Amino acid sequence: MACILGGKILILFAMLCAVPLQPNTQEQTDQPRLAMILNKSAEYCRRLEKAALDFICLEEVTELSVHFTPDTEVYLYDYQFIKKNKQTQEKRNLIAVNGRKANIQDSSLQTVMFRYENVLFGPVGLLSKSWQPYLDYRLIGEDAIGKERAVVIEATPGQELVEPHCYGRIWVKEDDGSVLKIVWDQKSLRNYQMVEEFAKSHDAEPQITAFSEYGREKNGLRFPSRNYSEQAYISSDKRKIVNARISVVYEKYKFFTVETEVDIK
Repeated sequence: MACILGGKILILFAMLCAVPLQPNTQEQTDQPRLAMILNKSAEYCRRLEKAALDFICLEEVTELSVHFTPDTEVYLYDYQFIKKNKQTQEKRNLIAVNGRKANIQDSSLQTVMFRYENVLFGPVGLLSKSWQPYLDYRLIGEDAIGKERAVVIEATPGQELVEPHCYGRIWVKEDDGSVLKIVWDQKSLRNYQMVEEFAKSHDAEPQITAFSEYGREKNGLRFPSRNYSEQAYISSDKRKIVNARISVVYEKYKFFTVETEVDIK
């Protein structure tokens, strides 16, 4: 997948995970409630964009690519993220491959089928003040992510959106507008048309799952805990054929700076 959000999240061959939710008619028509949540989320994205951030964590990347590496490959990185004065920097040191120690400083991603960057800013391209005019929103239910309660908002392209842009379902904390999870709609991803054409040529349908989870909180901001994508096809006899899969897990965070701007009025 190769998808770029307004917040610079890149994903290669990612798509939507179908999540069964029970729609709530009252919530779908509760426009004042939705407007309040969207205002909080816009403020949350503003704080995220303007925050000074400096942290490290372990990034474990597990990739399966049938055509290139039939076996699963596991890469372990020391991952560092720095954001200051609107400049962002991601740095990786490769410390293990398939459980064997490595020592490659300033390493690029070793993955074959998938590329991604700045997963932290996934919410910005969906809920920031600058992007909200280009998307339509509706409340479709409530759900729990671990111990956290969330409202589920569906974002779809509005009439003003003329350029390709990712959209999907968003799990939002109602009290502060922060984002717990995003499930990306497969049709919004950059390579979807190519994947769909390939599927049709093989009498199949694409079924691609892509989601980002933000399970780590610090000073009111949420940080990635998992990023997952799977490219698969449903054959004419209803068999699921997985072509590629990646799971990225972030853990053992160490924060050096998490500072958000305070407006002085």
